[in-house]
Amino acid sequence: MDPGSWWRTLQRVPAAWVDAGLAAAVAAAVAVAITVAPEQGRAPDAAAYTLALAIGVLALFRRRWPLAVLLASAAALSLYNLTDYPGLFSSVPLSVALVTAWTAGRRGWALAVVAWFGLSPLGFVALTDLPGPFAAQILNGAVSDLALLVALLLLGEAIRGRRLLQAEQERSEALLLNVLPAPIAARLKQGEGVIADRFPEVTVLFADLVDFTASSDRSSPERVVQVLAGLFTDFDRLAADHGLEKIKTIGDAYMVVGGLPEPRPDHAEAVAEMALAMREEAGRHLDPAGRPLQVRIGIDSGPVVAGVIGTAKFSYDLWGDTVNMASRMESTGVPGCIQVTERTCRRLRGRYRLERRGPVQVKGKGELVTWYLVGRGDGPG
Repeated sequence: MDPGSWWRTLQRVPAAWVDAGLAAAVAAAVAVAITVAPEQGRAPDAAAYTLALAIGVLALFRRRWPLAVLLASAAALSLYNLTDYPGLFSSVPLSVALVTAWTAGRRGWALAVVAWFGLSPLGFVALTDLPGPFAAQILNGAVSDLALLVALLLLGEAIRGRRLLQAEQERSEALLLNVLPAPIAARLKQGEGVIADRFPEVTVLFADLVDFTASSDRSSPERVVQVLAGLFTDFDRLAADHGLEKIKTIGDAYMVVGGLPEPRPDHAEAVAEMALAMREEAGRHLDPAGRPLQVRIGIDSGPVVAGVIGTAKFSYDLWGDTVNMASRMESTGVPGCIQVTERTCRRLRGRYRLERRGPVQVKGKGELVTWYLVGRGDGPG
């Protein structure tokens, strides 16, 4: 198993199980170390083995209070060292607490603990007149402790680096999903060069705020952005609720589509529901001048080409006559109304109330008969 697979497998294990296992392992390791340590005084008793249990219990709280667990573990070990129990490698009881504290960013405290347990024996030997063999034994133990404690810090840094990398990858993933549909983002990450698809049947909606530019000119930039952010956030929620794909915003205009990147047979109905909900939602918001907002909405159904453009700033966009017609339905529409083409009307007829507007002069198309989407249920048309 490669290191990446090992790490992903470990991450799927519940945190409580991991902490319980580490607590048991630390307690067992300390108990064994006390038992097999060279004799330097009286034999270990229940009081000595209490250290193992105490440090093991501390490991259960390492994620919540990494610094407190490190300092408590260091204090417990220091108290043990003041007794005449057998010697104990400091790296054994400090292992989990030290790695966790370093990973959590408490590096200064971790270095201080390492310096205390790794270097204080050296200072003790230098300041006292110990017999040669005994001094050598202390120095050998101190060097071993220091090497193991430094190794633990390196392990903590490796874990911290992997977590930072993972956090950055997750942040990049979230940003990518903010600008691209999930299936398109997945194809892009797999290395697909040119992403372009033809969809024979989708429904495109354009919505524009009525007289918003004029009211914005008389308001502060902060207020304008606040109004748009609040409204478009609610529009985004509606798009997600109806299973639609938001394509983009252009100034105070909003574009959404149904039927891609995953085709669905009810794309026109889903967009119709979105349009009705958008009209209601807009009325709940106030423009910069304090008046209820109004939207002008246009819808068309038909084929489109969709794809990703750009290399530095990705954009998922649509092209085709259906897009142009939906935009024309919005621009030639009436404030507070939802204007749809004949193609969309045919898909909605029988399930929604539609009113015939009559011939409308459409740029590039001449006179076309258009319809107003009025509401749900059977009606004229």
